[in-house]
Amino acid sequence: MKTLVNSNDRSHLVSRAATPLWLQAGFWVSIAISVAVVVRRLVAIVHPSQSAPPQMAGLDAAFASHAALTLAHIVPAMAFVLLTPFVFLRRTAAAWAERLLFPLGAVVGLTAYAMNTYSIGGWVERSAVLFFNTLFLFSLARAYMYMRRGEHLLKRRWMTRAVGILLGIATTRPVMGIFFATSRLTHLEPRQFFGIAFWIGFSINTIAVELWLRARGRQSQMERVAVSSAT
Repeated sequence: MKTLVNSNDRSHLVSRAATPLWLQAGFWVSIAISVAVVVRRLVAIVHPSQSAPPQMAGLDAAFASHAALTLAHIVPAMAFVLLTPFVFLRRTAAAWAERLLFPLGAVVGLTAYAMNTYSIGGWVERSAVLFFNTLFLFSLARAYMYMRRGEHLLKRRWMTRAVGILLGIATTRPVMGIFFATSRLTHLEPRQFFGIAFWIGFSINTIAVELWLRARGRQSQMERVAVSSAT
């Protein structure tokens, strides 16, 4: 006798897998760190600290010397980050927030190229920015292309890649913190470890998001097979 599957059963079989707790936690922590980094940079530009450690004071002075370009980069980046929960953590994504991510992301990417001219970590940092920023803009462009075509699943996958890469800037901060904390032992200066921290932080995010997306893809394929077998 042929098995019949009603619409509720089918919906259950093909329902989207819940986002794992570790990914949700990482997402919110990355947003918090990203916003904190921008707020601190804004404060440092407007009111430079007179009591900051020498290494931090040197970094603040470097960014303050290109204040307009720094603001053109970090303010749209913060807006991009603050909009991502409206796109990814709602049952129905806010269309207005999603549309804003594309121009904001383009500004962030283009200004990142410009800021790369004044990189603190030299060519190691420049290579990381060139690689991951290009990957970010490519992912954003692919998401936009699929949105125009109405292919929402592929659009979401590429947008997830873009957001994951951009939030890599938050992952670099704990890595930099480790370098700062151990500088008395390693005798490394920011110009020596900034590039390494960039490569480590952005690589962690890019690989983690890609592994999750591929795992989701395998699970979705199994769900489609289950639906086909049931029907």
